[in-house]
Amino acid sequence: MDQKTRKTWISILIAGVIIVGVLAVVVVGGTAFFFYRHINATFTAQENADMSFAQERARFAGQKPLIELSRDEEPVVHHPTGPRRELQSLHALVYDEASGKLTHVDVPGWLLRLMSGGGRVRIANMDAFGDDDQAKLTMDDLERHGPGLVMDVKRRRGSQLLVWTE
Repeated sequence: MDQKTRKTWISILIAGVIIVGVLAVVVVGGTAFFFYRHINATFTAQENADMSFAQERARFAGQKPLIELSRDEEPVVHHPTGPRRELQSLHALVYDEASGKLTHVDVPGWLLRLMSGGGRVRIANMDAFGDDDQAKLTMDDLERHGPGLVMDVKRRRGSQLLVWTE
C-alpha cells in the first residue's frame, strides 16, 4: 500500500470515528431532552399533591377506569369492544408520600405504540398479571377504550397513581 492510499484510509477512519461520536452525542442529548420535556418531577407537600389529583380526577367523574384493582389488589382489565381510536398520548400522575415526590409523565401516542412489544402495554408494573391473557392490557384495549381514565389508585402503599389517555 502506497503512502497516498494509506493517508486516504486514515482520513476515512478518522471521519468515521468523528461521525459516530457526533451521532452518539446527538442520541444521548436527544434522549435527555425527551425525558426533560415529558417527565416533570417536583417535591411537594401532601396537600398540594392531593389538590393536583383532585383537579385531574374531576375530569373523569363518574367514568369507570379501564383497569381496576380488586380488594386483594389484583388488577382487573375491562376489555372494551368499541371502535378503535388513535391515542394522542398517555399521561400518568404519581405521588410517593415517603419521598414527597409528585411526578407527571406524558408519553406520546407514537412512542406508546412503539413501546408496546407484541401489542402488550405495561403500566405501573402491572403486566405481571400472571398467565391469564384476559388480564393482560394491550394497545388494542387502550385504543378501544379511547380517551379517558385508565387507572386510579388511591393511597396504595403510600402512593397515588392516576393514568389517563387523550
